[in-house]
Amino acid sequence: MLRPLRRKLFLMTVPLLAGMTGCVDGGLTEGVRDRPSGTAGSSSTAGSGPAPTAGAGPLGSAGSGDVSSPLLPARIRRLSNAEYESSARVLVGNSDPVTADFAPDTRQSGYTLNDAQRVDSLLVKQIGSAASKLGAEVRSKLDTLAPCADQAAGGEACAKTFIQSFASHAFRRPIGDDEVAKLVELFHVGADGATYADGIELVATGVLQSAGFLYLTETGNNAPGAQVSLTPYETASAISYMVTAGPPDAELISAAESGQLATAEQRSAAFARLVSSADSRARVLRVVQEWLGIDRLADTAKDTTAYPKFATVKPAMAAETGAFLQRLLERKSGTVGELLGANWTVTQSSDLITLYNGTKATDDEITLPERRGILNQGAFLSVYAHASETAPVLRGVTVERRLACVFIPSPASLMLTVPPLQPDPTKTTRERLDVHTADPACAACHKGIDALGFPFEQFDGMGQLQTTDNGKAVDSHTTLELHLDFDGDYADSNQLATALAGSAAVRECFARNVFRASTGRSADDVKAAETAYLDYWKTVPAPAPDSAHPTPASAAEGNILEAMRAVITSPNFTLRRAQ
Repeated sequence: MLRPLRRKLFLMTVPLLAGMTGCVDGGLTEGVRDRPSGTAGSSSTAGSGPAPTAGAGPLGSAGSGDVSSPLLPARIRRLSNAEYESSARVLVGNSDPVTADFAPDTRQSGYTLNDAQRVDSLLVKQIGSAASKLGAEVRSKLDTLAPCADQAAGGEACAKTFIQSFASHAFRRPIGDDEVAKLVELFHVGADGATYADGIELVATGVLQSAGFLYLTETGNNAPGAQVSLTPYETASAISYMVTAGPPDAELISAAESGQLATAEQRSAAFARLVSSADSRARVLRVVQEWLGIDRLADTAKDTTAYPKFATVKPAMAAETGAFLQRLLERKSGTVGELLGANWTVTQSSDLITLYNGTKATDDEITLPERRGILNQGAFLSVYAHASETAPVLRGVTVERRLACVFIPSPASLMLTVPPLQPDPTKTTRERLDVHTADPACAACHKGIDALGFPFEQFDGMGQLQTTDNGKAVDSHTTLELHLDFDGDYADSNQLATALAGSAAVRECFARNVFRASTGRSADDVKAAETAYLDYWKTVPAPAPDSAHPTPASAAEGNILEAMRAVITSPNFTLRRAQ
């Protein structure tokens, strides 16, 4: 570990590395950019002063420029917590997470990928602490990460070799001679009067809290003109973080160096290679979980009197989502339709199998006679329920907003105050909600919301089948009149899920959400870009068949992975509009 004096020297050195350790307000010094190796004078370690905030200038993230343009704005965005974690793991090989104590990501449309992420003073401390832990881990792995046969006489040469490898990997591009020189200076701050290991630890610590590591650029080297093209290294990073939530590997960097990411076909090949990785599966899972909001299961608790078994079965519910999605993508159709309409799931938990009244089909796959799809699994039903009772409004709002892309204003935006429902042991939850239709101010929205929520009343607040509520028979019938292609009469949430599974409107809504989850944007100023993606998504042909998918669906037919591939292969993927 660094000695206290060395830590003090490091803190004194940080202001000299303004471009590397600044960006406290979420902007970035102009120097952080993608540029050829060896170019001096435009270093990511140079330049201090005010950093542009969102919408404040050419590097802002929103609020200016031609909103009718089908292009996303040129921008610089901070890595999400998950992206920082993945990037650090790839660089350092740490086994323990370092972002567990980070402040939660701010979200856009529910997604942690958000180009308006900020870095406040608290997060600066948390990133600094994480970087110190990672720097210490680099120190413990000198023989593999920074070997040096003669640390006394050849320490600086060994440090340069480490810097050129480690920093270029961290910055996701070749680094310039000026950057190498400044990091060598940082090495000497740690090593002079101490040891080679101290110097390497300090360099690693500095790099892992630098702007070059924390931020992804999409500026095309600030090229002039109304439209800019991403540099090859920016393209490689955009592909990699979109598919795996981590930095580009050696093969992708090589493709960038040789100009092999310029065409849709080349980017499609890169997608196909990356999407089979474990990191890609984790990224797809995060997209689906954040789309439906079921990532909030970890923070969901229940009244132990009402649901005494919830805490026991909750871990199995969380595991089920990942196992179900992986099976869906790898061995099943891989479509939104089956995600919503499957009569099976994957679990080895006897508690969850009992909860579902399931029947084993294989060692871990069970047939579900009483429920269909992910909306009728425990995670969704538990998240969208109260601590001691169901919540038809929460379930209905989520289906309408997230699966149908219907805009529902919040009561606050309408200057309405919604009083909580009063307990009434003589009425069912559905009967208590009749107050919504009795109040004209509420009825306009709640006619659709409640109609979508009532079918789920057949399941209680932790997803168990229930036939009575306060001693009365549960009524899960509904009639939908939303002017959408799944309007109709449904007996329960299983019939509703089957209708949603076959809906073109739901498939299109999912595609919109893939765009938002992949680009970190959903504001009005990128609606034209979202529409351009959707128009392209409709035209993408089905992929080539393989052994698991002899007749694969196209993106427009609901193929989950193909909707993500369409973002990368779209004509606008490598283009940005200047602001």
